[in-house]
This record gives sequence, C-alpha cells and structure tokens, in this order.
Amino acid sequence: MTRSARAFSILELLVVISIIALLTAILLPALQSGRAAAQDLKCRANLRAVNMEFGLFADPVSGMNRGNSEALGPKVFRLDDFQESVYRIAEFWDGPPGPGRSISPSAQPLMCPSGPTQLERRSQVPCDSGAIGPRRNVSVGFNQRLRQKNRVINGQAFGINAYLTDKTLQFPDTPLLFDVDGNLADQRNILPHYSAPPLPATSGPDIFQDGRFWFPAARHRGRVNVGFVGGHVLSSGSPLEEPWWRWDYVPDDIQ
Repeated sequence: MTRSARAFSILELLVVISIIALLTAILLPALQSGRAAAQDLKCRANLRAVNMEFGLFADPVSGMNRGNSEALGPKVFRLDDFQESVYRIAEFWDGPPGPGRSISPSAQPLMCPSGPTQLERRSQVPCDSGAIGPRRNVSVGFNQRLRQKNRVINGQAFGINAYLTDKTLQFPDTPLLFDVDGNLADQRNILPHYSAPPLPATSGPDIFQDGRFWFPAARHRGRVNVGFVGGHVLSSGSPLEEPWWRWDYVPDDIQ
C-alpha cells in the first residue's frame, strides 16, 4: 500500500497568510480600543481615589496626619503636604531609606495607566526637591492655583503660598488634579507636579498668564481626565472651555 502526502502550494500558503493578516487587521483596533478604555477607566478610578483622600485630608476632624502642615494649626494645610502624603515621600516616607525606589503603577494613583510606567521616589527630600523622578515621566499633576496665589505689586505679578482649609470643599467644581505632560514640563524646566492654565486677565497681571505652566495631556482618546475637589471625575478635549469648571478659584487669605 502506498501513501500520498499532499503539500500546500505557494498559492494556498499566500491565501492563508492573507486571511490571518485580514483577521489581525480587524481584531487589532478592537483590542487596542478595549485596552484604551480599560486604562481610561483605571485612570478615572485613580483620580477619584485621590479626590476622596483630599476630602479627608481637608477635614480638620478626620485625624489624618498632615505632615509639615501640622505646624500651621488644625484647620490649615498646604497642597504640597497632601501631594507628598499620596506619593508617600518626605515626612510620609513608609520604606527604608535609599537613593531611589521604583513606584508600582498599580499601587500609585498619581501614575496614569496610559502614561509612562517608570517612576521612582527618594527618601528624605520633598517633592519639589526631586523626590519623584524622572520628571519627564510624571503623568498626573495638581492644580497649581491651589498651591500658589497671584499678587500684584506695582503692576508686577508675584506668586505667594496658598493655604487651604476645609472651606475649599465648598467649591466642588474646582479642579484638583489632572493628566499632565511631564515631558513638556521638563523641556520647559518646570516642575511637572503642578500645572495651571492662563486665564483671561480681569484684575491685572497674572503669574500664569504666559501659559508656560499649562501642559495638560489629552492621552485618553484626545481627552484630559480631571479630578475635582467635590470628588467627581470628568474628561474633556477642551478643559478650559467647560462652563462650570472653576479654574479661577482662589483660596481665601489665611490671617
């Protein structure tokens, strides 16, 4: 008895390869879209978690450790200390001392799932002294108008420290944090952890009016995810054109 084995012809192989390529072309966009949607959902969940933590940090009866802001009294705190509490750096350090320790993107809400995944933290230094880096990989930043206030003296704008209280929670539509482009901030030699938009000048010069401190990242299908003081998270392709977003909120003066 004889057996006959029939090999694939070149034409048949080309047909099979073409079918595989076609199926890949059809399925790949769907897979990429699903992955992008999952990352967007995770980013929103991260921002919402930080929003809720901010509410507790701002509440003077919550009993939360406010770090260096404890010296300001029970009602007053600075945004820097809240940020350091989320990153677990400076006085909130929770690991052994070392030159640099990798941050896990799955455990750190200030790392956007659609952004860079390599970030390190250093002990014994505050955030604005290089505790988090590399700067180009920072993907989530805070509203700098909650950190610095504008003062005009003799027609010239200066930045002074902003101090927050639980009264800030009464303005729920104030942006707290959002997607930022750390690489663009690094190119401008600006600390990427804080960003603020230029706003229409209504009362003279403004320290943010040149736009250098505005570097949002529309990495979620052309939209920026924004977490608000009120705890909610919204996204927009034009975050400065949203009518109810209080980018112009200014913390009260603390006497």
